Amino acid sequence: MRHGLALLWFGALCTQLASCGWDGGSSSTSSTQTNPAEVNFVPSENTVALQPGCDSQPGATLALTPSVVPQACQVDSWLAGSTAICKGRLIYRDYLYDDHGADTGGLVADSASPAGDKTYPAGAENTADLVQLQLWTHNNRLYIRGELNTLLQAGQAQLAVAIDTDNNPRTGGGQWCSLPVSSNGWDVLQVFRQGDVQSNVIEGSMPMPQGNTWRIQAVVAQQDGTVMNVAYRGINEQSACKTNTTGGGCFFEDKQAAALAKGNISEFGQVVSVADLRPSVNQPATVITPGLHSWVYQSKFSLGEGLGSIAGRGDGALVPVAAQKFVFLGKYQPYGIYVPTPKTDLYPLQMVFHGSGNVHSSLISQPGMQRAFGDQFGRLLVAPLARGADGYGSDISERDLLDVMSDVQKNFRIDPSRTIASGYSQGGYITYRMAMLYPDKFAGFVNWVGFTGDVVNGLLDGDPIHATAGAVGNVRDFVGNLRNVPGVMVVAGADELVHATSTYNMQQTFASTDNRYKWYMHPVADHAIFATLDQWDKEAADSANWTLETNPVRVTFRHDPTLGNVEYGIAHDRAYWVSNIQNRVVGKSQLNKVYGDVDILNRACGGSVAVSEKRNNTGTGPLPWFSLERVQLGQQAVMADKSIEGTLKNIASLTLDVEKTCLKGVPVKYTLSTDGPANVLLSDGRQLVLPAAGNFSGVLN
Repeated sequence: MRHGLALLWFGALCTQLASCGWDGGSSSTSSTQTNPAEVNFVPSENTVALQPGCDSQPGATLALTPSVVPQACQVDSWLAGSTAICKGRLIYRDYLYDDHGADTGGLVADSASPAGDKTYPAGAENTADLVQLQLWTHNNRLYIRGELNTLLQAGQAQLAVAIDTDNNPRTGGGQWCSLPVSSNGWDVLQVFRQGDVQSNVIEGSMPMPQGNTWRIQAVVAQQDGTVMNVAYRGINEQSACKTNTTGGGCFFEDKQAAALAKGNISEFGQVVSVADLRPSVNQPATVITPGLHSWVYQSKFSLGEGLGSIAGRGDGALVPVAAQKFVFLGKYQPYGIYVPTPKTDLYPLQMVFHGSGNVHSSLISQPGMQRAFGDQFGRLLVAPLARGADGYGSDISERDLLDVMSDVQKNFRIDPSRTIASGYSQGGYITYRMAMLYPDKFAGFVNWVGFTGDVVNGLLDGDPIHATAGAVGNVRDFVGNLRNVPGVMVVAGADELVHATSTYNMQQTFASTDNRYKWYMHPVADHAIFATLDQWDKEAADSANWTLETNPVRVTFRHDPTLGNVEYGIAHDRAYWVSNIQNRVVGKSQLNKVYGDVDILNRACGGSVAVSEKRNNTGTGPLPWFSLERVQLGQQAVMADKSIEGTLKNIASLTLDVEKTCLKGVPVKYTLSTDGPANVLLSDGRQLVLPAAGNFSGVLN
């Protein structure tokens, strides 16, 4: 019934639009026999013939329901702009959320803006955003399949493919009929104007064009013909991400926007030998090169299609304008990645979390950051989109951060001992949050003007008034988790957004611990100055030799299950050799601050602990600063003894890994203090029951 209604609607539309190219809507069932060599493809049986015309070839058909893509040709992660051949299918995989059309000269409003400035009708946003385009041949026909990020109504988008059948730019070419773009050399043009809203796929076919070597071009346009997205742009599309300039957007479409502004897209295309469009042919995808790129992965989670604004639980608390919200809703999610020069085989990884109003190319597009943190250390710089400019790194935003890290590790050889967290402003809050809740993932952290989770930290401490913006959790309360993770904080004395009172309060919290840190205060700096100057030398130098602590002697960890999210598989209940932490009492929300605290020293493996001292310093880069620091002087050996000692607060149970703690198969001496009943489980099945509040010691056999 749904397809029938769509067909009636489409027929009515074509009555008004002669260029639609539909011959009246008579359905036809394909009776073509499948060649045994082409068992990877079964044509759609639900097709309609298209009326020949300027933009439709004689014998062309539209598939009202798409065919099935061979399993071998389906991927869940790709380098944006790359091309491959799989079982004879030429597959181009595009950038995501790059569908902004021509740059007609409008100024970029903020650093998260696109280069193009074309808009959609309300309710049709993102409906001309190409995800991937496939072309293949079968029984002397050429099949074309375009998948879109969003398609809410069958006729919202047009997919146009132009083929230069002799790969000669001097023959053919011109304007693409009714579409307002042109290019050199094309001989055959085919436009499809209806898609399947269940799969977001536009698919059709036409008789095999002539020629042995083709150059293929393609665009996706709105229903009214406004071209929004161009295919075959290659992996080196630009994303300058410059504020208040034309041609400097943040969505990897600067070249596209400039070409569409000129109305000529000749520079974008893909040459293919027709002989390669056979089921036996496979060619690998384009290989990544040094420089700035976008990568796309397929998430297990979706909030809907395309773009929207879904409120998160970080409700703004006194500053609702800064509340948490998720904007990029679909299953396909992009992230930015900078590959250093020279390219290497084993990369350190630096996660770069963006600030409010920014996206996945905002910091890593800057040459100073690329040089200081990328090229200097050979690091991959990776910037998740985090489901929008204001995801605050929790819930589905946090899921994106974790999935991006996993995807990078799947596609690149990453040195797990040299992964660091970093971020600016809201991204600084996310840096704190990720390093504190996952301390065993990060060798260190760098934080620029980071929000602490509550504007009133250090101003109204103890007052029930909170200004949390979109934060889920006050990271000041979790500083102890960074016992084994060194870090740098770069702050501004004249910061108009993250006030000096809260950043100084954070420093005081660090100073009350044994954590290793450097806190750089720039008295005359404002919030944006560090990103504007693009000079990061001192903090880059501080991060040069950080190495992940994999098996520390002492683990300090604060647990609040309300910061996690069961729906997205997020739980912050482990660190190093402690896992499955469960609190006796759990608060109703993160605002209740009902914490469980673990602090355990394990002597069984011997090892050492850091010896440190407090210092201060001064300097001038990039602006005058003074620092308050706790720096490591050396290591102090811990005498090996098959014993554990420590304190538990509001802990119902936890598990200790006997392999990592060197406690497997040996009696364990223990000295533990608890404020209530607790079970300490060993991963080999032994259990130590602490029946009530008190101090307990003995031997567990």
